[in-house]
Amino acid sequence: MTEPKPIPRRILLVCIGNRVRSPLAQGFLRAELDSAGLAHVQVDSAGTNVWPGNEAPEREAIFEAARAGVNIEHLRSRELTEADFDHNDTVLAMDWDSHALAEALAPAAQRHKIGHLAHFARREKVTTIPDPATTGYATTLAAIQDACEGWVVNHLVRRPKR
Repeated sequence: MTEPKPIPRRILLVCIGNRVRSPLAQGFLRAELDSAGLAHVQVDSAGTNVWPGNEAPEREAIFEAARAGVNIEHLRSRELTEADFDHNDTVLAMDWDSHALAEALAPAAQRHKIGHLAHFARREKVTTIPDPATTGYATTLAAIQDACEGWVVNHLVRRPKR
């Protein structure tokens, strides 16, 4: 058995507009952390190309999250900033574009903090968190839920060496 990875205290989830995938991931990861007794871990989300105005998540995202028992209607979009890399221990991108844009913004010494949420999916065969505009909400939610659960398991459960 190997020891679990240390648990970051601050996690930032990043997509392009911060209106669908990253707020959904924020809500589902928050729920998984709370269920695991990790309410002290802070979770936030941001976007790499956010429309002005601190918008709420898209209506359908709020509805689909609520159907799954997760409330995200209080969240507001915000732009990813260079300071986010100092403030957060881990930055998890939803796709390759948001990952590349986050890397371009991050100071060189902070780029090691950036990863992909989809990397932690255990059941869904995904390399990125799909955009519901192209795959539908069911596919996106399945990937997000699986990856968030996998992230918590990866950081809490002892795993056998491979």
